[in-house]
Amino acid sequence: MTGMAWAGRLGIVIAVIIIERASPALAWFLVGLSAIGVICVLPYQARYLPAPVLETIDRAMGKHGRKVEPKTPTVIDETELSDYLKSRVIGQNEVIDALARRLRLRLAARRQGKPVAVMCFAGAPAVGKTFLAKVLAEKLYGTDAHLHIFEMAKFQEGFSATALFGVPAGFAGSGEPGLISRALHDTPNSIVLLDEFEKASRDIHMQFLSAWNDGFVTDLGTSTKYPTTETIFVLTTNAGAARIKELTRNSDIAQDDLNRLIKSALLDAAFAPEVLSRIDDVFAFRDLAGLDIARVVALEMERKTHEYQLEIAEHGIDPAILIDAIEDFTETKPKGGVRDIAREIEDQIADGLIEAKAAGARRVRFEATGRRVCVVPVHEDDREEREQRARIERAAVG
Repeated sequence: MTGMAWAGRLGIVIAVIIIERASPALAWFLVGLSAIGVICVLPYQARYLPAPVLETIDRAMGKHGRKVEPKTPTVIDETELSDYLKSRVIGQNEVIDALARRLRLRLAARRQGKPVAVMCFAGAPAVGKTFLAKVLAEKLYGTDAHLHIFEMAKFQEGFSATALFGVPAGFAGSGEPGLISRALHDTPNSIVLLDEFEKASRDIHMQFLSAWNDGFVTDLGTSTKYPTTETIFVLTTNAGAARIKELTRNSDIAQDDLNRLIKSALLDAAFAPEVLSRIDDVFAFRDLAGLDIARVVALEMERKTHEYQLEIAEHGIDPAILIDAIEDFTETKPKGGVRDIAREIEDQIADGLIEAKAAGARRVRFEATGRRVCVVPVHEDDREEREQRARIERAAVG
C-alpha cells in the first residue's frame, strides 16, 4: 500500500470519528495508530530497511524480494568468451564462435523495449544445447543462479499457460504470479532457457511474443508487467531433427549459412512464422563424432569421480574405455546421445568408487576389463613407487 493510500485511510478514520461524535481521546488514539502505520510502512516501501528485514517482510507478505545482482554486461571480450565456452562445451566450436560474435553485438547495441537477444539452439538431443546455455550464464553473471530453466514439454496444453503466466483474475490462485513472472521479478538480468520449446502448446508460443516484441511479460493474474529488456531468451529444439542432421553432416556449409538453412527447416517443422520472425539468431548444433565422444565421456567420468571426493590419477583412464564408447555410440546410435553411453559407464563405476573411497584412496584409475570398466584405487605409496621408478628410468636414459 502506498503512502498516499495510508494518508487517505487516515482521513477516513478521522471523518468517521467526527461523524460518530466519538470521544476526543479515541480520535487521538486512532490518529496516533495511523501515523505509526505510515511511519513503519514508508521505509519498507522505499526499501530503506536492512536486507534481512526486507526479505523477512517480503516472505511474510507472500512477495518475492528482488536481490541486488550483477547486471547483464554491455561489453564482452568475444575471444575470451569463445575460449571459455569451448573449454567447457565439446564439439561445437563453430557454434560457439558464431554465438560469441553475435552476442557481443547484441549486448553492445541494446534495442529499446526489446530483450537483449532471443536465440534458438537447434539440433539432435545430447549435443550440448542446454549445457551451453548453463555455461554461458555462469560466464556472463558469475553464477548459474541467473539461469531460469523451463522444460516446455510440461506445458503441452493451452491451460498450462497459467502456470507460466499466472491465473486470470476471478479464478482460484489468481493472486500468485506465474513462474515466468516470478523469475523475471526476482532476476530480470538473466538467461531464460525454454528447453524443447517446440513441445509447448501453440497458445504458449503466442504468449511469449509480447516478451520478445514489446519488452515485457504481463502476468495474467495481477496484470503486472515484468520487463524483459535485461533478459536473454534461449530456446532449444529438436524439431526437424532429421533435416537438421542431414544439413549438419555437410561440412562444406559455413556455420552462418547453416544457421539460415536451419531456420527454414524449423519453419517446415511447424514453428509458427510469427515466432520464428522474432528469433534473432538460430544456431545449428552438429552431431558429436569421433574424439568428441571420447572427450565427453572422459569429462563425465571425471565429474562422477569428483562427486565421490576422489580424483582421477594421471593417465588414469584406459584408452580402451574411450575407444569402446566411440564404437558403442557409432553402432547403437542411442536416443539419448552420448549421455546414454556416459550414463552406462557411470553405472559401472559407482560401486568401485564407493569401495575406493572406503579403502582410503584419494585417487583412482579406470581400466577396461572386456567391455566393462573397472575402478582401481591408487594409494599414495603406489604413486611414490611409480615416481621413483620414473626418475630411475630418466636417469638411465640421461
